[in-house]
Amino acid sequence: MRLTMFSIEFLPRAEDGSWRSIEELGKNPRELTVDDFTFRHFVTDVLIHDQQAGDIALVTPGLPIIDFLLMLVQMKREVLATGESTVETSQTQDSIHAVRRGDSVQIHYGFSDIVSDIPLELFQEIPRIGLRAALQVLHSACAELRSNGYLQGLSRVV
Repeated sequence: MRLTMFSIEFLPRAEDGSWRSIEELGKNPRELTVDDFTFRHFVTDVLIHDQQAGDIALVTPGLPIIDFLLMLVQMKREVLATGESTVETSQTQDSIHAVRRGDSVQIHYGFSDIVSDIPLELFQEIPRIGLRAALQVLHSACAELRSNGYLQGLSRVV
């Protein structure tokens, strides 16, 4: 079975001050909560690289990085449980629809005409791919986030 290359890149939004200094917003990076990461801070654009189908861009003014990551986790769980899932971001309602077809999964994006058709084995790795990309960009922006309890626990959720 040939695995397609699939990656996720998070591009910080310049207008979101949390990428420059969370302390300036009156917060301690180590104490940020799921609500801070999902609804308030670290807003990004998302670029999904599917070597087979092309690049898929999700550009919105308000998509916190962890909101997108949790959407991927939910999608994986639902597809594995029922064979199908439609998930959307909390604030922007951008959606992704995934359907299992035997040993592969078709992914349709509400923000692109591109359809990804990937092996089930790779599909199951998408939340981990997203987590690695999210932590890389978060830790690059603020090294103190390495000590954040919520972020440290995300690997158990993913």
